[in-house]
Amino acid sequence: MSAQDDSSPKSADLHILIPAAPEQRRIFRWFFFGFFAFLLYQLLLILSLFADVIIWACSMSAVFWPVFRKVQKRFPDRQNLAAGLCTVGVLLLVLVPVIFIFSIVIAQSTQLYPTVQSWLEVISAEDSAGFVSVLPQFMQDWLLKIEDWIATVPALSNFDFGDFMLGNVDTISASLAGFGTATARNLIFGFVNLLLILALMYFVFRDGEKFMNWFFDIVPMETDHVQTVALRVYQTVTAVIGSALVTASVQGVIALVGYLIAGVPLALLFGVLTGFAALIPVVGAGLVWLPIGLFIFFQDPGWGIFIMVWGFLLVSMIDNFLKPLLIGSQARMPFLLIFCAMIGGANIYGVTGFIIGPILIALLLAFITIYRDYYLPGKDEDNRQEVSVNAGDN
Repeated sequence: MSAQDDSSPKSADLHILIPAAPEQRRIFRWFFFGFFAFLLYQLLLILSLFADVIIWACSMSAVFWPVFRKVQKRFPDRQNLAAGLCTVGVLLLVLVPVIFIFSIVIAQSTQLYPTVQSWLEVISAEDSAGFVSVLPQFMQDWLLKIEDWIATVPALSNFDFGDFMLGNVDTISASLAGFGTATARNLIFGFVNLLLILALMYFVFRDGEKFMNWFFDIVPMETDHVQTVALRVYQTVTAVIGSALVTASVQGVIALVGYLIAGVPLALLFGVLTGFAALIPVVGAGLVWLPIGLFIFFQDPGWGIFIMVWGFLLVSMIDNFLKPLLIGSQARMPFLLIFCAMIGGANIYGVTGFIIGPILIALLLAFITIYRDYYLPGKDEDNRQEVSVNAGDN
């Protein structure tokens, strides 16, 4: 009897330590989703190194997906061949214009670099008086006025404007000396990223439809809702990339016309560079036309002002209107939202934010539409009444 009395408290303690079945399931559930979230976080950290490559590969695959579907119909039983042909087609579509443009750039840049370098060497070899003498007459007059004013200010009486300018010329010369190395390094990185994008595009073409079906199955949303969101994202991505290419081409042509009117040397080279720079968010084409305008201004103020006004009013300003207009018309989003999404996305995520920003806005609008149509209070009753009325009519 005493043994039984000793064992009963111990068994009661064990029952207290072992959780009941509902509590055990709740613990397992928290453990599963907590560890699942940890694994997803680690996966995102691993893939963050390739985030830009993944986004651009998926975006380009979405743009050329209709082409892949047509090729797939020609080879219905050879998925790998269809994906490979589309990937090679995209490669040729990108490489052929790039090789042509770079051949022009390299051919004309061989004239640009020695000219600028020799000009800087001449300036660097002069003293401050010689430096002033190589400037245009109107700038010499300005510098004389500035030096006279500096001489009247005690705090600036020891400041030598010519030496200051010569020091900056030395800095520019050093930058030009390292330009070739930096360009080669950037070309290597760009080539590696291009290979990664093409490799990922191949797998997106081949397995993209299977992945999307799997994704639709695991997302805890109704299939119609998921398809609505996916369609909105697809429309936005294709609109963003297509409008960016069209707008950059238009900006390059407009800039080329302005350079030809002003008699800028190597106008074709600078027109091509302006078109490429227009693809960069925020700063865009101003990276090219502004330095050109300042350089021409030092030689001829009238034509320099013309290039800067032309670049600001026609080349750069058209980007703020044409690109959001094209995206908004294709993606069916308001002009102001598209404009803010592109600028804000580029500010946060860099160049890739040019795509991420509009995608996030498209997702938000899609979720708002789903909420308005299905989850807004009172919608369920209206839908049920409509269904019952239709059933009664039948």
